[in-house]
Amino acid sequence: MVSGMFQLDLSKQFPTLPHAPSVEAVLQWQAAASVELDDSSLRGQLAASFPQYEIAPQHNIETAFTGSAKGVAIKQSTTWEGFRLTKKENDQPAFVCQFKQNGIVVSRLAPYRSWDHFAPEALRFWQTFVEIAQPSEIARLNTRYISKIPIASIPEVGKYIDVAEKPLAAIGVATEGFFHQDTLKPGGLPYMINLVRVVQPRQQGSTPLSLIVDIDVGTSESIADFDALPQKLKDLRLIKNEVFFTLMNDAETKFGESAP
Repeated sequence: MVSGMFQLDLSKQFPTLPHAPSVEAVLQWQAAASVELDDSSLRGQLAASFPQYEIAPQHNIETAFTGSAKGVAIKQSTTWEGFRLTKKENDQPAFVCQFKQNGIVVSRLAPYRSWDHFAPEALRFWQTFVEIAQPSEIARLNTRYISKIPIASIPEVGKYIDVAEKPLAAIGVATEGFFHQDTLKPGGLPYMINLVRVVQPRQQGSTPLSLIVDIDVGTSESIADFDALPQKLKDLRLIKNEVFFTLMNDAETKFGESAP
């Protein structure tokens, strides 16, 4: 994807991958509430709107240390931030929503099914947030897809993505892990892409390695017209798919219907 050459073609179709390596799909609305959210009343409203979800408060804990001749004094403050809602499938977390004063983050954990299964549920939370928090604009809207692929060794990364994983092989230094991040701007479009590829070093000798591919596509301009949201979501989904299928080598064979 080269800046100035990317074209949004909303008619383009991408193959469905029954064995996609997605471990988390995210939709996030950064949108400040214009009214103060009250702990007890908000909990009641969320419980009524999402009866299948478990609700737990979220807090921000800050600790400060003050030193003097008499010793060290520790002060801790706790601030309520909102609620975390969790819906389980087969006793495992499936949908998770962080509902806060500054917006919402909705995640679909593995096994991820499809956008058509995920997006409508995320939009239910957004519509509830609009009704309760009354935001005036969306500062940023983004979708994020995290894939995790087991690999036997660093050289196996090349089966999935193109990356220079042996920069010092000539002097006998082996690569144990890597972190590669790119920030990209599709030319002429109000979006940004943050792309991360990671292989973490082994923590224990028998721990398998994993290639993690994190694709985050978001708006680069605020959205004041909420009626534009459906089109923005279509754009984000298309760009995410373009990045994934461009980055991954032969994704349909590796993760499609006939995948091993």
